Amino acid sequence: MATTSPGKALRAIFESTETALMPFGALPIHAQMAQHAGFGAFQLSGGMSAWWQGVSDTGWLTLTEVVEHARRTARAVDIPIYCDADTGFGAPINVQRTVAEFIDAGVGGIHIEDQREPKKSGGVAGIELVSDAEAIGRLNAAVDARDRLDRDFLIVARTDGYGAAGGGVDEAIRRGQLYKAETGADVIFYEGFHTWEQAELALKETPGPAYAIGAPMLGRKTVAEMTAVGQAIHPVPFVLPGINDVWRLLSTVKETGEATAIGEYLDRMNESPGNVGWGAMFGRPSTDYVRETEERYLPKTAQRDYDNNVHVGESY
Repeated sequence: MATTSPGKALRAIFESTETALMPFGALPIHAQMAQHAGFGAFQLSGGMSAWWQGVSDTGWLTLTEVVEHARRTARAVDIPIYCDADTGFGAPINVQRTVAEFIDAGVGGIHIEDQREPKKSGGVAGIELVSDAEAIGRLNAAVDARDRLDRDFLIVARTDGYGAAGGGVDEAIRRGQLYKAETGADVIFYEGFHTWEQAELALKETPGPAYAIGAPMLGRKTVAEMTAVGQAIHPVPFVLPGINDVWRLLSTVKETGEATAIGEYLDRMNESPGNVGWGAMFGRPSTDYVRETEERYLPKTAQRDYDNNVHVGESY
């Protein structure tokens, strides 16, 4: 179990002298995988969380829907959860409620972007920004709520200045420096860069902690290289095979008209030394814990026979 607050644990990761690799996914089981693998935190992606629920990342989901998903994820693990809070979901008073709701959900920190509502997914066309004054007000409203409720809670200021209409590297850096100087945000997050050179320049020009991402950059630099330029964390979108490989498998079944591709996959899965089966090992409470509680609290006559059963040793 966690021995410190989620915010304090997450803050320590962002303030470390070495770039922290942070698994980046969409579901509670993804967070459980991150914890089982030994990572210190998990980032709940706003875009992927929307897509995995069957909706677009265009501000369609409401605050209560996003927070409830974050709550389930935070409840599933002991490591801190870092979440996408879009634009803060409205006016300054709504931003303050957003902070309060995420703190109540057990989340360690959130990032709030400077996009105009309704927001767009990072890295796509049509992004527009609010004015400097509105962005600063939005962030300071969040910071004031944090300071009243939980000073450990992490507030990250995200700028989409690079990809916004009329934007670019200079605008992103200008915004990042502005938010660092004029708000109490803890971290600056640059979204959407296309090259590592752009990220390196922005990080060099911005007091830390700060980090930058962009699809063309992901997984292309070592931790040592990222640490050298001041990258605080680096998201790792390890769940992408869960979209692309699953789609290819399903397409093969449809194209062939046979389910044999599934059987072949199961054979390969079962032969793999890293096989985790159907995912039951990540669930809470574990099947072993359920059995232990039955043996502890139920009378002998009410306990199940786990040993003399054709399914001993099997689980999905």
